[in-house]
Amino acid sequence: MPSKLVAKFAFSLLLLIPLYADAELKAGRYFQAIAGNKAIVRTLWYQSGQKQQTIVATTTMRSGDYAYDAGENIIFYGERVDPEGTPIPEAIVPIPEGASRLLLLFSELSVPNEEGLTYQVYVIEDDINKFSFGSFHFINASKKDAAVNLGGNKFLLKQGATKNVEVEPPKQGDVLINVAAQNPEDLTWSLFYSNGWGHRDNLRTLVFIIDNQQGGVTTLRYRQFEPAR
Repeated sequence: MPSKLVAKFAFSLLLLIPLYADAELKAGRYFQAIAGNKAIVRTLWYQSGQKQQTIVATTTMRSGDYAYDAGENIIFYGERVDPEGTPIPEAIVPIPEGASRLLLLFSELSVPNEEGLTYQVYVIEDDINKFSFGSFHFINASKKDAAVNLGGNKFLLKQGATKNVEVEPPKQGDVLINVAAQNPEDLTWSLFYSNGWGHRDNLRTLVFIIDNQQGGVTTLRYRQFEPAR
């Protein structure tokens, strides 16, 4: 997915505080949704079997599970129809090959794009074998290359890059994280974010690295706990 889409979605969340969510890991094809710049409250729907299923997505946490049918795309509609009364797509979401669980990040456009769509959607494969509990999924949505040290796991993230990192929970305290970014003008590196994050083996965390208003970078997190068995 284009880094501009990720950056636009993440920037819209800059002033929001991500909340916790409990996973609902049903077997089968399901997606959860997060809204970027504006909540979606049953204004979008898609065809699920014989039913027109509306969705609810907020800007602060994952939605519940929505079942989807097998195919190449999930097509979302709203209130628009053509002269014949046929619904006009508002978003078309490609289904990655072999995926079952998906996380969809919706970003509403100010004007329709060249395809006439009013939403861009970033797709994350949310299957446990791709994004397991006890791990972090990083997305660099900033305009800078980033370097991350997460509990001793060190890696680089180019603009728009993603990475899954499995981390063993500490016996005490938090996992320490440091994020540095490279100045694109003089290519120097500076440390912009340093903190301690709570982590457990039944928790997975989606992390956006985004530009901040001071010219550096910061992070946004979405945490999801595995349900008790």
